[in-house]
Amino acid sequence: MIITGRGFSFVVLVLSFIFFYVATQLAKKGKAPKIRRMTAMDAIDEAVGRATEEGKPVHFSPGYSYMTLSSEQGPQVLASMGILGYVAALCARFDVPIIYNTCIADSLPLVEETLRVAYRNEGKPEAFDARSIRYQPGQSEYVTAVLGSFQRERPAVNMMIGGLYYEAVVIGEAGNVIGATQIGGTANIHQMPFIIATCDYALIGEEIFAASAYVTKDPLVTSGIASGDWIKVLLIAVTVLGVVLELANVGVISQLLKW
Repeated sequence: MIITGRGFSFVVLVLSFIFFYVATQLAKKGKAPKIRRMTAMDAIDEAVGRATEEGKPVHFSPGYSYMTLSSEQGPQVLASMGILGYVAALCARFDVPIIYNTCIADSLPLVEETLRVAYRNEGKPEAFDARSIRYQPGQSEYVTAVLGSFQRERPAVNMMIGGLYYEAVVIGEAGNVIGATQIGGTANIHQMPFIIATCDYALIGEEIFAASAYVTKDPLVTSGIASGDWIKVLLIAVTVLGVVLELANVGVISQLLKW
């Protein structure tokens, strides 16, 4: 049996590697592609400022994410770590307490190191409190702990960025009840409507990866984001060209896709 339709996919795969190589080489030469600053990133600065004025903590959570970094949700959790580092640095700078709730056991060393580095870089290593990291072994337990934190400590800001599931709407509604400024983000399509409905600002889909690359300034991560965008632009161009040619009864693109 001859399998068709794989040739074009293979070409796209090869082009993806080429684009990534080009992007990384540009990054090594100090010419890394630029990532625009998103509205949600400006909102983070404003939200931490609000927490400073009110004397209340900032809450951060990466969501359920199948409770492990080795799942398909792992990249989202790692992206949220980059944003966490940025948020923690702001909190350290302005002496704002930060609360981190999670049910992802194997992420705990990474979370602790991210917070330690953020506080150390701000010249306040002694201000870091490991008790601000709260672990609950289970999705329901984790959600319950977050709701408890909201009721006891009334954070001024709630950020939930990562592999979110049903907790998105539960935590989001609880955040609205206490009047917190909410910033959410996930690449899980089934939870995006809840993020948009309950949060003041949202990072939609792959924006969480772009936001992480923006705040970490990691040239390799930035190169990966840029190369992915380049291949998308190419595919969009091929699609538009294919539509135009099909309308003109020229089936070159459609035949190429069957290759």
